[in-house]
Amino acid sequence: AVLKAEPAAVFKFPLAPLGCSGLGSALLAAGSGLQGGSASPHLPLELHLRGKLEPGPPEPGSKAKKGRRSRTVFTELQLMGLEKRFEKQKYLSTPDRIDLAESLGLSQLQVKTWYQNRRMKWKKIV
Repeated sequence: AVLKAEPAAVFKFPLAPLGCSGLGSALLAAGSGLQGGSASPHLPLELHLRGKLEPGPPEPGSKAKKGRRSRTVFTELQLMGLEKRFEKQKYLSTPDRIDLAESLGLSQLQVKTWYQNRRMKWKKIV
């Protein structure tokens, strides 16, 4: 028996006391439209909240946003190379970063980001 939550169940709690009266009333109005089955004056909000509203075309003269790059999944060999180098050298110079990136088949940005994250992890441990 798989239980599925109704989309309208999300809106059953009062939002106004949280201090977002404008947004809360819009959400409550959208929620009442979903529960009652009648046409709601907040249809774009409902669709947006349910993830069905696609972003419109970019405004003329505005810079188009690039999508967020997906998370890099490093191979075991790449991780071993990065960790081994990190043990010897906590900070990489630009030429060292270029060499390491080329030897592991990664971009300089991937190596730089991995090192930044690894140093943060190291500082928490130390």
